[in-house]
Amino acid sequence: MPNYALLVEYDGTHFNGWQKQKNLPTVQSSIESALAIILRKNPASRLSVAGRTDTGVHALGMVCNFKTENPIPNFHKLLVSLNALTPNAVSVKNVVEVPAEFHARFSCTGREYIYKLYYSKYESSFVEGRAFWVKSHINWEKVEKQLQVLVGEKDFRSLTKAKSMAGKRAIREILAIQLEKLTPEWYQIRIRANGFMHNMVRITVGTLLDIGKGRWESRSIDSILEEKNRTQAGVTLPPDGLYFVRAYYEDHPEIHELYKIPLP
Repeated sequence: MPNYALLVEYDGTHFNGWQKQKNLPTVQSSIESALAIILRKNPASRLSVAGRTDTGVHALGMVCNFKTENPIPNFHKLLVSLNALTPNAVSVKNVVEVPAEFHARFSCTGREYIYKLYYSKYESSFVEGRAFWVKSHINWEKVEKQLQVLVGEKDFRSLTKAKSMAGKRAIREILAIQLEKLTPEWYQIRIRANGFMHNMVRITVGTLLDIGKGRWESRSIDSILEEKNRTQAGVTLPPDGLYFVRAYYEDHPEIHELYKIPLP
């Protein structure tokens, strides 16, 4: 059975997350509905996805895949049809055929996110739903010094939603994390890991900002991780500034073809 991977961009403001939910608009349901119309005589299986984003979280380069009974002869026509039948807040950017064993979630070896920050005393028309407005003074050098502590395989229980991790293993490996200053007012934190837990990026960035604000005099990311206690970390930032950027597949080089198009 042919297997196809899609590269999807979406504005999470308009959806109740990725995962299909009864009577609620989601990214998965919008794409599956479009596929059902396009492939009427060639039914598709349910979409698998690299990361199930929450309500309000965006994606620049999400990977999902589906299997269908017969080969799709024309990729251009498929993309045009999908984009005509899905809401404007979803764009299917590319498609490639992948091996039968490929699974967008279980084959994935790394995921990358950015969290966008607007750093100013004054309001901007481009912040709501797109970034987190940081009004307080931040010592960015102090924030940057904390980043390398996070790199490596560690127990990140302190930096994830406690209820979702009850009785579960909290070991993940952060492969890279960096602070990027785009302009004097626009910053973003880019983080790549072999996997993320619920709200992990939003809590991590919230904790880094709290450290930069001087909330704690004698505490650091290191000591917070050692506590293995969510209450010892910082705030959970809203979903507005969170973007899924890219999924990595070490054993599937064909996925590189998806990302050959420029991302925003």
